[in-house]
Amino acid sequence: MQRNPRRKKRVTLRDVAKHAGVSPKTVSNVLNDWPYVSDETRRRVQASIDALGYRQSILAASLRTGRTKTIGVVIPDITNPFFGQVVRGCEDVLYNAGYSIFLCNTNEDAAKERTYLDILANRRVDGLLLFGAHPSSEELTAAVHGEIPIVAEDSPAESDNTTVIDIDNSAGAAMAVRHLLDLGHKRIAHLGGPSERAAANGRHEGYQQALEAAGVDYDPALVIRCKPTMRGGYHAALQLLGDEQPAALFCYNDLMAIGAMVACRRLGLEIPDDVAIVGFDDIAMASLVTPILTTVRVQQYEMGRLASELLLKRLGDDEEVPGRVKVPVELIVRGSCGAKRMSSRQVSLILERLLDSDLVDLAPCESDESHIASQASCVTPDS
Repeated sequence: MQRNPRRKKRVTLRDVAKHAGVSPKTVSNVLNDWPYVSDETRRRVQASIDALGYRQSILAASLRTGRTKTIGVVIPDITNPFFGQVVRGCEDVLYNAGYSIFLCNTNEDAAKERTYLDILANRRVDGLLLFGAHPSSEELTAAVHGEIPIVAEDSPAESDNTTVIDIDNSAGAAMAVRHLLDLGHKRIAHLGGPSERAAANGRHEGYQQALEAAGVDYDPALVIRCKPTMRGGYHAALQLLGDEQPAALFCYNDLMAIGAMVACRRLGLEIPDDVAIVGFDDIAMASLVTPILTTVRVQQYEMGRLASELLLKRLGDDEEVPGRVKVPVELIVRGSCGAKRMSSRQVSLILERLLDSDLVDLAPCESDESHIASQASCVTPDS
């Protein structure tokens, strides 16, 4: 039996100091980029660090500075491309500022979310970025003991150490529904998100307000709340598209809208001739389906950057950090609502924009045919 190799002794700060012929305090000054160290001493200490393979103890540094240089990022669904772009924006800003992130995926589970908040607080993260979060102000304060600066997207939580980023959900939903009404649709259904989500409630409110403003009666039978996934949208659409099918569907997000498009095809319905569909978010996939999806655009990457920038201001004790920030949205009219048919040139321009932004990777696979076949098999959700 092979013996486990003896663990190599960890190189300490004192080892570096002895190797470089300086004091441990001088090594510490170099590691912390203290300005009053000569260039020659700095080079000698760095050479010893490299030669010995010394790694600074993050735990020791955090005990000394009171900072761990880590940020907790909590998202509800890691498979949703919306949050992938948001996290990318967060990480770009935080990395450049010298921070690492702990990414936690809750799977839309409030209990799991609370557990992750406890874990992150116990790990002494310097700040929290919450997206699609459930907790109230009281729950959030209790979880982090009111000590950790927070930036939360569409959260009901409000406190002195929290900035809330509000996507203009109500206005975006109203824009989408007004557009469908202007196209002559009266029987407009809504595939809504979970009632625990502030964003879902805001979009439902905008849907209802637009109908009432146009003199169209609100019909609860035309509203189904479901999980904000393609499968959720697929099954909700199958329920709604019966004998008295609606003329149009306004969906909580693009994933649900794409699921609804699959349901329409299964039922033999043409989009937009039989049913018009509008989504929300403008994820990359919205430009790759046929017909291309009309949707309400949220600048996901930019919102992630904004969230991190606001958190860094809070960490720097900036007195000018607002308690609430509104993120505007924009209606992007494409083919799925029936407002206009897109030319092949317009489609090409959209695809070029996606490729330029690195949202879509069209590098050849080992076997393109098998790759395409495997992707096609995943289009129809399980019934």
